Amino acid sequence: MSDSSEDNVTQLALLNLIRLLAAELVAGEHRDDVDRVVRSMEQKLNETPLPRGTDVNDARAGIARAKELLRPYVKHVRDQARAARIEEQATVTPRPLKHLQ
Repeated sequence: MSDSSEDNVTQLALLNLIRLLAAELVAGEHRDDVDRVVRSMEQKLNETPLPRGTDVNDARAGIARAKELLRPYVKHVRDQARAARIEEQATVTPRPLKHLQ
């Protein structure tokens, strides 16, 4: 695999797409399942279909590099989910307690 500008742009575009898809999940009802989404992404990376004849060491290095590239995006998605939960909790105002007299 070469480190050409085209390859770099391709990687960034795909990572951005993954970030956007994960953010969509987080923004919706799945925001409490960020770890589940991350585990699923990692599992799918480990299950990446490889072309016949791919060297095992190259495959391991490629998957490791993909995980390394995803790390900041995963952190961003986790931060987004945390911020959404905090914002949601802030909008829920507790009811005042009525004292018995």
